[in-house]
Amino acid sequence: MSGVGQLGAAAIQARGVTSPDAALAARPEACSACSGPLDPLGRCTKCGAVFGEAYRCPLCQALSDVEPSPALYYRCRACGGPRIPPTETPVSEAEAALLLSARSEQLRAGAFKAGSGFALASGVLSLLLTSVVLWVTSPAAVAKLAALLASLVPFALSFFALQRARRHTRALDAALQQAWLLAASRLVAHSGGSMSASALSKALRVDEARAELLLAEVSVRDFVEQPAELPARMRVTELADSNDLIADAEDAHARVTASKP
Repeated sequence: MSGVGQLGAAAIQARGVTSPDAALAARPEACSACSGPLDPLGRCTKCGAVFGEAYRCPLCQALSDVEPSPALYYRCRACGGPRIPPTETPVSEAEAALLLSARSEQLRAGAFKAGSGFALASGVLSLLLTSVVLWVTSPAAVAKLAALLASLVPFALSFFALQRARRHTRALDAALQQAWLLAASRLVAHSGGSMSASALSKALRVDEARAELLLAEVSVRDFVEQPAELPARMRVTELADSNDLIADAEDAHARVTASKP
């Protein structure tokens, strides 16, 4: 919306004007759609409408709930991008950056998959038409070979696009794994450093097996990143001269021999 010809609130002597951001941040006491109660995060327990800032998508900035996704674990209902289920603590900047990176890789993988499918269909159609033309016209052998090679170009492009799609899919999975690891670390830190697998499973809406795996990854990450302040268990001194060691051994052997009857 253009700001030309619009006056500010002070210019029109307006008082108590609520900005749009403040209006969105102010969560109602009850659902404005069905008047049902809201849970602590701002979700209506009756109709499922969301109002709390915890449900704001870090990608599209819309107040939207999440839904399960086979490829993304959870995705935004508004934009379809990857999401971490809303929790009591807000998503960190690092998590948002990883989710944004995952969204970019998701779009690129989808584009290359669509291009691969289009190139494959074009290759099949091109090979079919080329075969019909060659059967009808019966050109020279060189012309046949050139036509067949030209009809195989879309198949090569399809294979190339499919490989790129797989590479972006792997990058998408890596970004998602890092984002979920940071989310689990955030929740563990918020709970005081100790959190059970069942509590993490409930907070992130995953099964306990995946929650246990995330807790193990958080423990390993904290152990690796902590400063190495291990107590010294052995004192290393300067090694003695080898000749002195041999002389001491010979003297000890002589004393033992002399003491024998």
